Amino acid sequence: MFAQFMRDTGRWRDCEPEALLARWSIFVESCIRSYEGDAEDYFNDLTARDGLERALREPILARFPELDDLRRAVLEIDAKFRKILRPDVFLGASGQEWWNRGIVSYAGVRLVEELGQTYGANIDRV
Repeated sequence: MFAQFMRDTGRWRDCEPEALLARWSIFVESCIRSYEGDAEDYFNDLTARDGLERALREPILARFPELDDLRRAVLEIDAKFRKILRPDVFLGASGQEWWNRGIVSYAGVRLVEELGQTYGANIDRV
């Protein structure tokens, strides 16, 4: 049911809950170490959290007890990400999507340069 829901929302990979959670976790860990990708990669990787949020808010999935376990795991990863996030940089994003409104506080040279040039967002280079 979860995987079909993800596919129905347009997600074509990492549709199983474990895979999507792993994708979010790997992304956050790479940000903690200093994200080395470019802006396109960064924003693409954030879609894992978007997908998780859609699933966590979906009433049809809420009846499955496994969703509570998924929610707890997501919240643990979120707490790590919030620690390194500079909030409210992209004010056009929904307030409920805090992960899209903010940007990591530091990253590798490619992301730092692209964020500055394209979005005027200044973060520290590691």
